[in-house]
Amino acid sequence: MILPKSVKTGLTGGAAVAFYFVLLYFSGRDYFLNPFIQWASMGIYLYFMWQAAKTDCHMHGSARDFREIVRTPFIVFLLINLCYWMLYYALHLFDPKLVSIELNMELADIQSKLQAGVGDPQMANALREREVEIESTLNSTPVQPLGPIINRMFMGALGGFAISAVIAAIIRSRK
Repeated sequence: MILPKSVKTGLTGGAAVAFYFVLLYFSGRDYFLNPFIQWASMGIYLYFMWQAAKTDCHMHGSARDFREIVRTPFIVFLLINLCYWMLYYALHLFDPKLVSIELNMELADIQSKLQAGVGDPQMANALREREVEIESTLNSTPVQPLGPIINRMFMGALGGFAISAVIAAIIRSRK
């Protein structure tokens, strides 16, 4: 079976992102969980999305419907993101300590916000409820649920579409 170029590029990008995060994980959990280092992986996403869009426009031209141009980088984004979230979930199943570390990080953040004073009583109440929820989860054996990961994956797809649209607009304007 011959795969479309966008699928091949997406899977290659997914392998690159997975390799990046496996390296981070084995370098230390602190690196793997660092949000700045995690966001740096967007460079890999952008590189593969850009390359796929350029190749697609080189093969089919850029004087076509904008939706057709957006499709290729978006498919690449979705595949890379799918690989990332599958690895993320697998690592959390493999190493349940990651869940505890993340929950402790979130708990510390909530407690610092509450100490600093939120201002909005409704927000403070929601933070206190989340604090109790995290503490009860930490007292049991925390396991990474799949639901929040799927939710984050779909939320990320919105950002991926926006990035794809920007890439398509840039490539289309270069004609």
